[in-house]
Amino acid sequence: MWTTKPAKPRSYRVVGPQQQVDERTTPHPRVERGELGDRLLNWRKTRAGQDPFRRIFGVGGGDPNNCLQLIMKKAPEGAVNPNPVPIPEPTEMARRIKEVARFFGADVVGITHLDQAYVYSHRAKANPAAGEKVGDPVHVPHRYAICLGFSSDYYRFLSNNSRISDAEYGLGNQRMIPTTFMLASYIREMGYPAQSHDYSKGVVNPIPLAVNAGLGELGRHGMLIHEEYGSRIHLSVVTTDLPLAVDEPVDIGVEEVCKYCMKCARTCPSKSIPFGGKEVVNGVEKYRINVDSCYKYRLAGRDKWTNCVICVSSCCYNKPKAWWHTLAVKSIKWTPIPLRVLVIKPLLWMDDLFWGKRPWRHMKWLGYDNAPEPAICTTLGCQVKHTNLQHKPLHDPKRSCKSFA
Repeated sequence: MWTTKPAKPRSYRVVGPQQQVDERTTPHPRVERGELGDRLLNWRKTRAGQDPFRRIFGVGGGDPNNCLQLIMKKAPEGAVNPNPVPIPEPTEMARRIKEVARFFGADVVGITHLDQAYVYSHRAKANPAAGEKVGDPVHVPHRYAICLGFSSDYYRFLSNNSRISDAEYGLGNQRMIPTTFMLASYIREMGYPAQSHDYSKGVVNPIPLAVNAGLGELGRHGMLIHEEYGSRIHLSVVTTDLPLAVDEPVDIGVEEVCKYCMKCARTCPSKSIPFGGKEVVNGVEKYRINVDSCYKYRLAGRDKWTNCVICVSSCCYNKPKAWWHTLAVKSIKWTPIPLRVLVIKPLLWMDDLFWGKRPWRHMKWLGYDNAPEPAICTTLGCQVKHTNLQHKPLHDPKRSCKSFA
């Protein structure tokens, strides 16, 4: 039989027999049952005269935008407060909403008009609680898109591909859910419609919206590149009709850097990122990514890892927060576009010299060890011969090479 050694804390002292406490006798359940009077019961249930923060954080058990209850139940998002707050100045409201988003947990925030081209036409995920089925047409009538970015840890991403980088990637996906949900709830409590779009149930494409909102630029690897966090940033969106001032797209030099860098293409294990120029894809001129071969490469990591983030960690914009990284990015931004190549090429040479042509770091964390193990790729459809999935030779853009079909 197990025995426990009694604890001896300094701040309290056990002087007699103890009994377990019935949770039903604690204050909140007693208020819910009305045992402390009608005034407290009504105060807890009503929305009148309460701050939006108070309502969405779950103080009021009956609040329609109680975030914790709605997330736990996977219920439809709450109702809009019928008493909207006056918005005399959209610029000031945009500043306030950004501050609220950062308070809830977002690292970066930008606002743009909601372009319907980036709203999906039909649903791919069912949500029975909300009565939404796979294949249902999508209708998002809102005017604005608030784009949120959540950064991942630089060093854990350098452990790719491994269970360590998997954990960091998964945490980024989960971090966005409560923040995005709370921001949408906050806006609804101000009296304006809002809908959250995150990893779990989004119906908008966050990357082009984030580019339009000034969070960064589109890279060769098809992802957003942020000035400070590079590509290690997870994106979510809140669409709304709350009057807001919008941000403009930014120029941080990605257009010119991606033209000469090609580091993501050289290090991509599935050869899904092109070395060539841009193509027109669905009416947009951009680099064409082979999405199918990218996804099929996940099979190469069976029982070792799940998500490939090599292109993210290889991106030359992906660096720890430091003055020299800021200086490098600023020097590209401040250089006139025709002269940027004179700055970019020396910086790329230094990037390869100090960080390696294939950035990677050996890491031990919580019992995990990402030390590479020799392996033969047996992925169905793989025609690339290599004996080490993580550290095989880099791709040469001058040679034709086959990828996963």
